[in-house]
Amino acid sequence: MRAAKRCRSDGTAGRRARKRARDIPKPTQGDLISSLPDDILEAIISLLPIKDGVRTQVIARGWRPLWRSMPLDLDGTDICSNKYKRISVVSGILRDHLGPARRFTFENICLRKSRKGHAKDDARIESWFHSRCLDNIEELDISFRLLGKADVSRNRYPLPSSVLRLAPTLVVAGIGMCRFPSEIAPCLNFPLLRDLTLWSLSMSEEALHVLLSACHVLETLFLQDIRDVDCLRVSSPTLRIIWFIPTHLGRQGLVIEDVPHLERLLCPALDGETIRVHKAPKLKILGPLSPHVSKIEIANLILQGTIPPSLSHSICTVNILALKFAGPDLNAVLNILQCFPCLEKLHVIMHQYEPLNPIKCLESHLKVLVLNNYIGDEEDIGFAKFFVSNAKVVKEIKFGVSNEIGNDRKWMSNQVTLLEVENRASQDVRLKFSTGYSHLGTYVDTSDLPIADPFDSRFNFANGVDWTWRFVF
Repeated sequence: MRAAKRCRSDGTAGRRARKRARDIPKPTQGDLISSLPDDILEAIISLLPIKDGVRTQVIARGWRPLWRSMPLDLDGTDICSNKYKRISVVSGILRDHLGPARRFTFENICLRKSRKGHAKDDARIESWFHSRCLDNIEELDISFRLLGKADVSRNRYPLPSSVLRLAPTLVVAGIGMCRFPSEIAPCLNFPLLRDLTLWSLSMSEEALHVLLSACHVLETLFLQDIRDVDCLRVSSPTLRIIWFIPTHLGRQGLVIEDVPHLERLLCPALDGETIRVHKAPKLKILGPLSPHVSKIEIANLILQGTIPPSLSHSICTVNILALKFAGPDLNAVLNILQCFPCLEKLHVIMHQYEPLNPIKCLESHLKVLVLNNYIGDEEDIGFAKFFVSNAKVVKEIKFGVSNEIGNDRKWMSNQVTLLEVENRASQDVRLKFSTGYSHLGTYVDTSDLPIADPFDSRFNFANGVDWTWRFVF
């Protein structure tokens, strides 16, 4: 085989390459990015974290007006490592930026402890809400750290009344860990506010009433740890969702009246509270109810914990219900089901075991049953087997199990046998086992609330193995 012929270079190829390189036109000035149109540069800056967005002003003279004039999405929560300097950094941004601002978020605002430093920080916070940059803001989310160690009202920062100057344009608002102004002008108006979160606030009953009355299109209301009010009263012609977590400082009542569009009442942490709901004809999703609820009244239905004193009243509009027990309690579940004849989906949350002591929804409506934190012992099996044997139109029974047992297919096959699926009432039922520990948390992103089933959003079967049994005989 002839060897490949190696050519010796005489240097002409290198000279030609260098000549071609000299012929390529070079940028006359600046850099390639700076030559892009302003709208593209603004789009690039909008994708950067706020700290990097501010730094673009030093790239070149042409970049300086871009950040200052583009819509601002400001989050001061972690804008610098020193928590006491964040207030001054945010003040500088609001002073330099020309606006408009779309969103302003600042969680755990921390004021300096010295008298002089505290006074300066207080003045800066007050100036924020007079800034022209925030004139047309749509979303506001602010909260403060306690001014002292004890979690009492006097150690909560007094929210500046100037915050309410932003009312005309707000669509989403969240306020937490402060003292709400006791005096609110009756002419206050939130014409666009749809989503309101109030948490760990000290406020008067009158202030809450005036605030809610000023929200003319409010759809979602999140109330958690509202202090200094023994009974919260909510009335709104537009509300669709209420999420209520009472204060831990004492039993607190909730009265909901004249809410013609209310569809969801979610109360995940009740402990002896009384809830009354009047004139809510569209209520569809409710819970979780538990024996710890002192009393709940919905129209003519009265429940003492999970016990209805009378079965003569029922709620036909509710189709998704969550119940919470210390352990399987079939009798209590059956009592509750009598009160909701059109129920289509039932969630049961169980914790440690506690002794146990023709339903229309089982006959024709209940299609999905979700059993969270299922361990498959004798009590769990007896509880689940009742629904396998009696729910005539159920399509799916979901079991949320721990990671330790969720990877054991033999264990799950044995569970299917113990549940006696050959005697099932619904021929179309499927059993689904998924791993993960499910619970209803007390902190929630309100953007999750409007989804089809908010209990699914908290009791998800997202992680690990997912086995489904479909039975064909």
